[in-house]
Amino acid sequence: MAEPSTAFPSTVPAGPQDRRLAFAVIAVSSIAFLISLPFAKHQLAPVWPFMPMYDAAISFSDLMTASLLFMQFKILRAPALLGLASGYLFTGLMVVPHALTFPGLFSEPGLLGAGPHTTAWVYIFWHAGFPFAAMAYAALKNRTRIIGRDGALGRHAVLLSIGAVVAAVVALTLLATVGQSALPDLMTSDRAASGLFIAVAAVLLLTTIALVVLRLSGVRTVLDLWLSVVLCTWLLNVALSAFLNGGRFDLGFYAGRVYGMMAASFVLLVLLRQTGALYARLAGLLQVEQLERQREMAKRRDAEAKLSVQEERERLFVAAVESSEDAIVITALDGTITGWNPAAERLFGYAAAEIVGETVEMIVPEERRIELGDILARIGSGDRLKHHETVRIAKSGKPIQVSLSISPIRSPSDAIIAACAIARDITDQKRIERMKDEFIATVSHELRTPVTTMAGPLGLLANGAVGEMPEKAKRLIAMAHNNCVRLTRLVNDILDFEKIEAGMMTFNFRTVDVKGVVRRAIEGNLALAEQFGVSVRFDGDDADVVVDTDSDRLTEVLAQLLSNAVKFSPRGEEAVVSIESGESAVRVAVRDRGPGVPVEFKTLIFEKFAQVEATDARRKGGNGLGLSIAKQTMRWLGGEIDHVPASSGGTIFYIDLPYRHLLNPQESAAFSKRRSAGA
Repeated sequence: MAEPSTAFPSTVPAGPQDRRLAFAVIAVSSIAFLISLPFAKHQLAPVWPFMPMYDAAISFSDLMTASLLFMQFKILRAPALLGLASGYLFTGLMVVPHALTFPGLFSEPGLLGAGPHTTAWVYIFWHAGFPFAAMAYAALKNRTRIIGRDGALGRHAVLLSIGAVVAAVVALTLLATVGQSALPDLMTSDRAASGLFIAVAAVLLLTTIALVVLRLSGVRTVLDLWLSVVLCTWLLNVALSAFLNGGRFDLGFYAGRVYGMMAASFVLLVLLRQTGALYARLAGLLQVEQLERQREMAKRRDAEAKLSVQEERERLFVAAVESSEDAIVITALDGTITGWNPAAERLFGYAAAEIVGETVEMIVPEERRIELGDILARIGSGDRLKHHETVRIAKSGKPIQVSLSISPIRSPSDAIIAACAIARDITDQKRIERMKDEFIATVSHELRTPVTTMAGPLGLLANGAVGEMPEKAKRLIAMAHNNCVRLTRLVNDILDFEKIEAGMMTFNFRTVDVKGVVRRAIEGNLALAEQFGVSVRFDGDDADVVVDTDSDRLTEVLAQLLSNAVKFSPRGEEAVVSIESGESAVRVAVRDRGPGVPVEFKTLIFEKFAQVEATDARRKGGNGLGLSIAKQTMRWLGGEIDHVPASSGGTIFYIDLPYRHLLNPQESAAFSKRRSAGA
């Protein structure tokens, strides 16, 4: 499998298909620009909702792009990515003062103490900043790629860059508002003054220089290619919306901003496409590996069927040792190596002739010698060791992280005479786990925080914090706020699912009244039930059952089942919750009056992103993760979740909770480790 660094747009070479597509985009954009040029100064009606919609879309797209580039920088440690990510963060943040100071949008002169030239200067600062970032990217992309492998170093670099960008945005905003008297005049009423043409010409020249610098640096990767397309579109955007048009709200004003939206989208789309391709590639490799193992197992079974019982036993023993992909080392109880298979040669670098007869301490670090003695003592007493993670040393001196499974070897008289150790290299597995943890943490900080930050101001605008707005603008702002909230919910669901799968979710077990939990879940869904015109009835007032569980996690599972029952029941119907006590567990059932679960989805309904009817689920606000999270949560609660069709229509989803919570040995160890970490 290729290294992860070869799967990113900043490292993948641009192919002929990429170049043809980029050329086609530039050609179509240029033709559209030439067609609209004669009509650029044709005045159109002011559409005030257009500006907050446009600025919100630009800000969201640029912040998403910056977040993804910051994540790639933390993995690749490429300084060019840090510079480009800072540029996208700058443009995403500069949009905010541009929208707030736009004359007539939120107030007649604009907010933040704006003057007649404030918005124009913010526009100039905004559009001049990105070419500088592109030149920084071009200057740094051929530098040494790795600037440090310490995770803290990467985080500090990102935080410093974010701090510098925020400081620059604040300083430029203050210059355009508080210090506007020190700047030349750019606007006369809603028309451009001569100073604006000079400033815009400087931005166009700066963008052209950035494009030339990028081309001279050598366009080799997919990211280089599409950054060139962005700069070309950036030229058309600035030229049409601020240089060749006559003023605000003419054809050039609107058409130029269409090019601005295109420029903000290209790199984001490339990053998302490449990320999807990476996951598809990993899934394909896994499938091929599984099929290959199945074929090998089938061939092995066919060959084994032709051997006698005794021959089969002898052949299997030799084949298992010689052809195993895992290193197999046989040692006497005093540590002398007596067996060494080819996989052990490949893993540790010692040929069998070099190491057989020597002590196993040759591959054990000094600090692990006491651990080795304890292991041999345990094996000598008849114990078995499963999945013990430790460190061994190769012939080259390189430390190797391994997982050991060690069993005693007995003589015909049942005496323990040796130990058979199976060693599996888990170095790559541990590296991938660290990358996954870094990815989850990065998403939590670099993606969720900007989206939440956007949702706050949009919520304030929707609630009238800056004064009364036109009805159309209020609806559009409310729509943008709702979409931010939905995206935040989706990110939170993904993070919760990853936490549960990784065993990082905290559970607080105590004695819980099931009836009280059910009532809290019902109360939490009353507003949703009223919205969908569905009533919720608790058919369990006589039930009085206590279980050993986590009250909050159980409430979340029941809330998910109630939410689905309400959403998929017809208006005017009711969802019914009931409690039934059994011998070893209590069952809580939620019945809906919906269309039921199709046969082909009965086994898929609890999978990630599984939706019975994608369009309907999307209309009702689903993302396909709720039941999957509920399934994983119930596993850690020691219970089960399932569904059956109701006799008179609809579906009954139920959970079975044991009165006392029990875990299997592996879950118990993971649970104890997690609880200790939480303490």
